[in-house]
Amino acid sequence: MKKALGKKELLGVVPLSMSTIDRLEHENDFPKRFWLTDKRCAWNADEVEAWLDTRQTNSPEGFTGKKPPVELRKCRRISKVFG
Repeated sequence: MKKALGKKELLGVVPLSMSTIDRLEHENDFPKRFWLTDKRCAWNADEVEAWLDTRQTNSPEGFTGKKPPVELRKCRRISKVFG
């Protein structure tokens, strides 16, 4: 291991929220943290970089997430016009 990432450094490298990182870590889909002291943890920078490379390699060509159905949108009337 060449470098360890603290929480702030990790969030600067991985564009996810800490709650998402925690969830992925509990699902064994993110590198595990290790404890430096009883109150301070870190992540292996090499493992995090390898994880990002794997995610990039396995990324689909287009967006495959959930999109809200446009046909179910409802318009709200504006009762008062400002200006």
